[in-house]
Amino acid sequence: MKLASLLLAASVLALSGCATTPSDGTGVAGSNLQEAASLMVSIGQHGEGSDSAGIAELSAQVDQQVAAAPNDPFVLKLAAQSRRALAEYSPDRAQRTKLRDTAIAEFDKAISFSKPDTASRRVTINGQETEIDLKDIADLRAQTAAAIQADN
Repeated sequence: MKLASLLLAASVLALSGCATTPSDGTGVAGSNLQEAASLMVSIGQHGEGSDSAGIAELSAQVDQQVAAAPNDPFVLKLAAQSRRALAEYSPDRAQRTKLRDTAIAEFDKAISFSKPDTASRRVTINGQETEIDLKDIADLRAQTAAAIQADN
């Protein structure tokens, strides 16, 4: 395993230690969201400079989050945002396109599971509560599609 991959794995573990269970009482679903949020933040903070193999490893971790909560629109949104960030870090055009295509599919799935009145949910990262909502999914999806077009 390369040093960058090791550092990323260590940072995910360290960050997940800083994250606490969400205060909205959603139990297992809430812990899945919390873990997805911690991974997304870790990717945003430490993913830059990763090689294609490291990005593939991080994407596999995102896959695990989605597999744990495949029908949770909040987890799907955060997974898609994680993949968008990974795509920005990838030096390989084919990998960027694949990550963005997967993100679009996750945004679409999140949209299908969300309702107009879906309340936001909270996660705690580094001691700070953060609200996650679904209001911007369509816009994030459109931005991702535009990034694919711009990369072609």
